[in-house]
Order: sequence, then C-alpha cells, then structure tokens
Amino acid sequence: MDITLFVTDNCLSCRRVESQLRNLLKDRNNINFLVEDIKKINSAGIIIAPAIFIGDELYAYGDLDEEKILKRIKLVRSAI
Repeated sequence: MDITLFVTDNCLSCRRVESQLRNLLKDRNNINFLVEDIKKINSAGIIIAPAIFIGDELYAYGDLDEEKILKRIKLVRSAI
C-alpha cells in the first residue's frame, strides 16, 4: 500500500502531519510512505496542503485523525 503526503514550504501543519504519519507507519513494512512537494506535482490538481493520498485516492486534507487513518489502513489491508 502507498501513502503519499503532499506538503508545502513553511507549513506547520504539514510538518506535524508528516511527523505523525512517520510515527504511525514506522513499524509497518507493508506501507510505502512518500512525502512530495505540492509545487512539484501541479498536475495532480492539489491546492491544499497537507493532503494525504492512500494509493491514488484522496484520503484527507489538513490535520490528521490518527485513529481514523489507522482504521482505514486496517480496512484496506484486510481487503487485500
């Protein structure tokens, strides 16, 4: 499973969400976690950061609800 976080410069929320995701995903070898600069990925049509994608699907904008994303990861994993 791929989780991509789109961030921008000087964004406190982006740094906070990145830190949260790194902590949540550190022991999950089945998840590829990528952090991308939103400015470099203009073709995705993303205008708000932070933006979290699970696979190719937009999961959330803004701050992270840790319980909600853990539940989502478990649902996606059990569907595989």
